[in-house]
Amino acid sequence: MPSLSDKLRMFDNGATRPAPKRDDTPQSQDCYHTSKRFPLASFSDVRHMTAVVLEQVYGIPFPRDVQPADVLFLDTETTGLSGGAGTVAFQVGAGYLSGNHFVVEQFLMRDYPEEPLLLDKISHLMRAFPVLATFNGRTFDAPLLQNRFLMHRMPGRFISDYHADVLHAARRVWKLRLGRCTLQRLESEILGVTRDDDLPGSDVPRTYFQYLHNRDFAPLERVLDHNRQDIVSLAQLFFFLCKLFDQPETAQAPDDLFALAKAMDKRGALDKAKKCYRMAARDTHRAQAFQALAVGEVRAGNLPNAMKLYTTMLARGDEPILACEALAKLYEHKLADPEQAMVYTRQALLMLSEPSLWESDAVQLKRDALQYRYARLRRRLMSDANA
Repeated sequence: MPSLSDKLRMFDNGATRPAPKRDDTPQSQDCYHTSKRFPLASFSDVRHMTAVVLEQVYGIPFPRDVQPADVLFLDTETTGLSGGAGTVAFQVGAGYLSGNHFVVEQFLMRDYPEEPLLLDKISHLMRAFPVLATFNGRTFDAPLLQNRFLMHRMPGRFISDYHADVLHAARRVWKLRLGRCTLQRLESEILGVTRDDDLPGSDVPRTYFQYLHNRDFAPLERVLDHNRQDIVSLAQLFFFLCKLFDQPETAQAPDDLFALAKAMDKRGALDKAKKCYRMAARDTHRAQAFQALAVGEVRAGNLPNAMKLYTTMLARGDEPILACEALAKLYEHKLADPEQAMVYTRQALLMLSEPSLWESDAVQLKRDALQYRYARLRRRLMSDANA
């Protein structure tokens, strides 16, 4: 499997970085800057990105005419990992589409006096792009930069309201299958690449402070490489998510299909959600998918379809107690048939009384709720009989 570093070197167009000033007291009129370009052909298909798809992925409205070239991909390297007033973004990387290439620009302050210069460069870039994409940027990068802008009395609003945080979207889709959704785990499991000789993120602050002490720029090259890989992976995942939400049938893993269905159900993309639920029902998530489909049918007022789905669950033994309780509720509250509701309530109670069933607080609570429902239905039937 090719590493991400190998791919970056392969796609590099050969652009060279100017050597940074290495004197002990840099008096530069600018911060350190480097730029590299990568062929767009190496990325996921960007044509799946539309305003509708972005809203489904991130849950916020985007400009109707948004284009892939409107997105700025941003990642910071900082003097601390916990934030706080003393934390500074000593290096900021930004990526964007330009023609047939993906451009990564990186800015680094060689000492603290260069921070305003770095922030000025980043603020100009952020103003030029209507959409911002980060990985955990809503929690970390954006608030940190906003605080630094305020600290340096830089007027204006630079953080876009159209902020796509890829971490949260990735968790909705892949947490069920992968658990922890770190950027490097997503690179390996979703993009199919691995990093070699990568500088751990936890070592980045120490590496910068070491540079400030001995002015040896060489270790900072690894920081720049690490940041560049982060930005490329961020963009790849961003467009990969757009493709998944635009064409959910392309998802391969059953867990991903079910997670996609839940995400799109929540966003109101009901047709796509149904499609994914049906596909997920062919595998390990059959009971959960049928239940979700049934809930959707009830919400839409299609009671016969909902009852058919719950009846199928009961016949197959897929969460039969849940199916019985759901059918009892439908017969009682939607169809005004307490007698049939009582039949399904009794059936659920019988299944709960099986001696092989492991007793727990949840089981007891469920039994209590069903017994209460049974008693209520019985009183209603007796009252109707005496009327």
